[in-house]
Amino acid sequence: MNDINIQMLKCFLSILWFSIIAVVASSQMPPGTKLLPGGINAQSPFELNSQTAMVEDGSVTGQPFEALLINNLKKSDAKSESSLHAFIITEFYTYPFLSDNVAPQNYNAANFKIAWTPRWHPSLTALFGKGSFYEEAFNLPHKAFISVSHVVFKKNTWYQLALSWDYPNDKYVLYLNGIIIGKENQFNAEKLVRDSIDTSVFTGNPSLVISTIKFCGDLLKEKDVYAEFKQSATSFSKVSEDELISTYNGQGKGVFSWRPHENWELKYALTFTKPSHIDSVYIQGNPVAVNITTAGLLMETIDKLYTGKLLDSQVYVWSNKPFEGDLYVEYEFKVLRPGGLSLLMVQASGMNREDFMADYRLRKGGRMTTVYGEDVRNYHWEYYREMADMRNGVSNSALMKNPFLQPLSFNALSTPVKKSVWHKLQFLQTGNKLLGAIDGIVMVEYTDNGFTNNGPVYDFCRIAIRCMLHSKMLFRNLKVYNKAKLKTEITIP
Repeated sequence: MNDINIQMLKCFLSILWFSIIAVVASSQMPPGTKLLPGGINAQSPFELNSQTAMVEDGSVTGQPFEALLINNLKKSDAKSESSLHAFIITEFYTYPFLSDNVAPQNYNAANFKIAWTPRWHPSLTALFGKGSFYEEAFNLPHKAFISVSHVVFKKNTWYQLALSWDYPNDKYVLYLNGIIIGKENQFNAEKLVRDSIDTSVFTGNPSLVISTIKFCGDLLKEKDVYAEFKQSATSFSKVSEDELISTYNGQGKGVFSWRPHENWELKYALTFTKPSHIDSVYIQGNPVAVNITTAGLLMETIDKLYTGKLLDSQVYVWSNKPFEGDLYVEYEFKVLRPGGLSLLMVQASGMNREDFMADYRLRKGGRMTTVYGEDVRNYHWEYYREMADMRNGVSNSALMKNPFLQPLSFNALSTPVKKSVWHKLQFLQTGNKLLGAIDGIVMVEYTDNGFTNNGPVYDFCRIAIRCMLHSKMLFRNLKVYNKAKLKTEITIP
């Protein structure tokens, strides 16, 4: 696709129809479709003999197994081990839809790219700048981008992806099948930066089949984008559309009505209004403040634009005791400043189910790696998400299993998080069933399975409340209930 002067179009809409297939071969492509130039089949110096993992329903969810990739690569130049690793992540763990680089899978080299990565976050990105999503995109000032979490595509299914941008007003919108799934940072106070886009765009990945690409020189309203989808769709699934709406612009997954009953024991209760309650938690990280006030526990982190240098300026507040068995956690929270993020960690233990806080030296750093990148297994629920690297104009929740980075559940409402009012969080685990609700509306739910190569069902150890950058929040009335399966607690007289 040449002679498309995207850089000159200040208001623009691109529409792309695509499908993901398990094995790329011309005989398997739908009639009338073709694989456009670019991709590793045309540009890469390596040969790949591996596929993205597929689950039973045909959804693409897995990460390519890196060791197999390395074993199936043929080196054509002298690359160091570290640069080879970076090339693998860039080349084979990314599915580019559009790129202004002649080798579309070289994500970092492109000044403009729309790509999907089979991970929970960021999953689908549109970046108007050279470099990787985090390291270069978040150098100050931030580059223009859209980031969407938890995007799952089913193989052999056609989708329409549409991206619009309005340069003068710094407005960027990403649609899937005519439904908004992502926008620019709604709390950005500075002009976003864009690198110069080439006059040609390319696409290509052996697992993608492209049917139609359409470019419009004018912005379309949301209803017009949806009308374009309905008009051009050769088949329509009401079930798939309802699922998209429910996931990215919904009303929640139902009403949470459960209450603790017999055999459930209250093990931990803190109003966070008494000064002595600070002695019942362990503070990990480098916050601006973690203080008991008359209104509750104040947790505040640094209020600066996201950069890698600030990642230690975040905080965990851990329970000073472990819990075992079925678990129910509830507390209230109030958002005092927009643009932050708070999450709940539960059943956080060492990799051998040990109490890592009792057995090892207490951790000090505030980085996210304790959640997903260290020897701590846990479920974590991001229930308040307004940071710059995600869709932050609506209330949304994400549930994960760590350290395997297994996405469990995601849901977004059609309304933003209300500020300076109290909200109630409730999390329930009974056996392998997980359920999380905000203000009585179920936001995440999942039935875990110990036989999916993502570790066993977790049922032991600590809980933590975490606040990330830009956060300023109050917490009160924390309660933790247990329904023990084993009587292993030791009572010290």
